[in-house]
Amino acid sequence: MTQPWDRIDAGTLLIAGQPISLPHPVKEVLHNNDRLLILVEPPPDVIFNRNVFALSMHGERLWQIEESPYGAEVDKPYINLHCDKNGLVIAGNWNGLSYSVDLHNGAVSVDAFEK
Repeated sequence: MTQPWDRIDAGTLLIAGQPISLPHPVKEVLHNNDRLLILVEPPPDVIFNRNVFALSMHGERLWQIEESPYGAEVDKPYINLHCDKNGLVIAGNWNGLSYSVDLHNGAVSVDAFEK
């Protein structure tokens, strides 16, 4: 199966050869049905906790993920994305929580605590 996007070049996502404007370099892309889920990686000195975006296959921004509602730390970005065995999109957070992501609006709910 081919990717619905062209490639990631130096942290920039390209769709149909056109760069997609995102606030930080792309770390991960997950294709899920009719959308792309994009995990961006902010620099270490930047607090940017809503670092997952859903884009249409044409690069239109559909939503930005809800910030992790748990954890006393100010800096708590998501660090990975994957689909579980049931097809749910899971966003992992460095504080040990994994969240199920609502694909319609980017809302999150706790899926697991791993620490």
